[in-house]
Amino acid sequence: MVDDTTLVLIATLVQTVVITLTLLVFIFQFRSQEKALQENSYQNLLGRYNEFMMSEAASDESLISRFLASEGKLNPSDVASIRRLALSYGLIEEAYELYKRRWIDEDQWSQWNTWLMAISRNPHFANFHTRSAGMYDKDFQAHVTRMLESQKATQPAEKP
Repeated sequence: MVDDTTLVLIATLVQTVVITLTLLVFIFQFRSQEKALQENSYQNLLGRYNEFMMSEAASDESLISRFLASEGKLNPSDVASIRRLALSYGLIEEAYELYKRRWIDEDQWSQWNTWLMAISRNPHFANFHTRSAGMYDKDFQAHVTRMLESQKATQPAEKP
C-alpha cells in the first residue's frame, strides 16, 4: 500500500515533469519564431535591395546640393549618383544591423561589405559619409570610417 506522502511526492514529480516539458515546448517555439523573424528581416532587406536596383528616383537636385554644399553646384549626373549612393548606404547599414544582431552570418555580411567597399570608391562617398554623421547607426558609421582610413592607408602617396 502507498502512503499519502508517496502520493504527494509522485504528484509533485509528475507536475514538475509536465511543467518542464511545457517550458521546453515554449522555448523551441520561441526559437523557431525568432529564426523565422531573422529570415523575414533578411528577406525584407533583399526585397528592398531589389527594388532599389530597379528604381529610378525622382530628381531632387536642390536638397542634395544643399546637403553637399561644399561641392558647389552639382550636375544632374552627380545628383543621381549621390542619390543612389545614399540609398545604398542606408541598405548596407540595415544589413550591418542584422549582422550585429547575428541575424545574418559572416559570409552574408561579407557580401554587403564588399558592396560597401565598391561604392566607397565613388568620388562623393567620403563627403557624403562625413556630412551624414549622426544620421545613421553609430557603429556602422565607425565601421565605414575605419574602412575609409584603411583604404587611404593602402593607397600610394600622390606625387607633388
